[in-house]
Amino acid sequence: MTREKGFRNIVSVSWGDHLMFGEGDGRLANPEALRQRMERWRDDLGAAIIHWRQVRTHIKGYFYAARGRQHPTLARSHDIDWDDFEVVPRLAREAGLKAYLYVSLFDEGWPLPPKRVREVSYHNAMHCQHVSWRSAFSRQHQEYSVVDRSGRLRQWGVLCLAYPEVRAHFRERLLGLLRGYEFDGLFVCLRSQSRPADFADQYGFNEPVRKDYLLRYGRDICTADFDLQAWRDLLGEYLTQFWIELGAALGPRGIRLAAGTARGDVLGPPLGNATLQWRDWIRRGLVDELVINQNSSRCPSMWHELWPMHRGYGYIQNYLDGFNLPPLLDHLSEVYAPVVADHAVNLYVARQWDERSPAEEAALLGQPAVSGLVFSSFRFDNPGPLARGDWRA
Repeated sequence: MTREKGFRNIVSVSWGDHLMFGEGDGRLANPEALRQRMERWRDDLGAAIIHWRQVRTHIKGYFYAARGRQHPTLARSHDIDWDDFEVVPRLAREAGLKAYLYVSLFDEGWPLPPKRVREVSYHNAMHCQHVSWRSAFSRQHQEYSVVDRSGRLRQWGVLCLAYPEVRAHFRERLLGLLRGYEFDGLFVCLRSQSRPADFADQYGFNEPVRKDYLLRYGRDICTADFDLQAWRDLLGEYLTQFWIELGAALGPRGIRLAAGTARGDVLGPPLGNATLQWRDWIRRGLVDELVINQNSSRCPSMWHELWPMHRGYGYIQNYLDGFNLPPLLDHLSEVYAPVVADHAVNLYVARQWDERSPAEEAALLGQPAVSGLVFSSFRFDNPGPLARGDWRA
């Protein structure tokens, strides 16, 4: 199929980062500043699509902060008196752009740890070490968090999609966020800021998974030896099922579905070795767009390492060090291109974690399978914090 030329890229807008740490118009604190920045994204970054990341105040949740602190999302949202969900699609349309709502699937937050734990937190000193957020649903249903083989340890913020109730909750939440607004698409990102698993196959032993594996293979994953890869593939099937159910709801509304994943065939750090069945998603038409090269380890705005003290081990592919992955251009031409070529899906390559390089970007855009690149609006709009290497003056 023919890929569009010209304005073809995506600008990823983490509005919370802009509000909390941006400067001048780069804070995007009012519609006029946003309008002007949209025109720059279009003209200077070749943008055709905006991914607008919803701030957590749009979701009923709980914010926690240590004594003497306040969660910055709450603090900086108090002076916003306009509805970004109404304004963003309208301004994008006026600028000739498409607007997608950007949401996360495996990022439901965590309870605030005690002081002795925070002092050696996996989060660095400026990123959520002393504040946290947690969705009401994950707080009220702790049984849905992914669990280890012992049934005692859970990875907070990551819910198990094997539960129909979890898939239904996410589907209805996302439809509720879209309802009444005019977004062109929904971008569901699989990045997570949760504490990384200590080892890649630590979590994923929830009761529905145990039952499904036992029924299919006759082995109890909690008490007997079992085929690790078959279990990883089963975990991947639940994500595929979620796309099926979500797509069935979005299709009649004319809303496109985009998925954001790590490069390769597994979820990767900090989540585990669950299989990414992206080939099936494309062949079955479950997603309209696929954005690869996502990175959970580093903040896409300022590149602070989000969990520098805990990386985990045992990944069969690891985008952080390139383990068992070919170079990006080879991966695109030899693995992704043959799948994408004959299907109506747009493939994008995330570049929020790379220095700008005209040569590298031209090489990527020259790949027939690649529809466009994804750039960070914060990094484009806020040279001051970038030059200082920190959020604050």
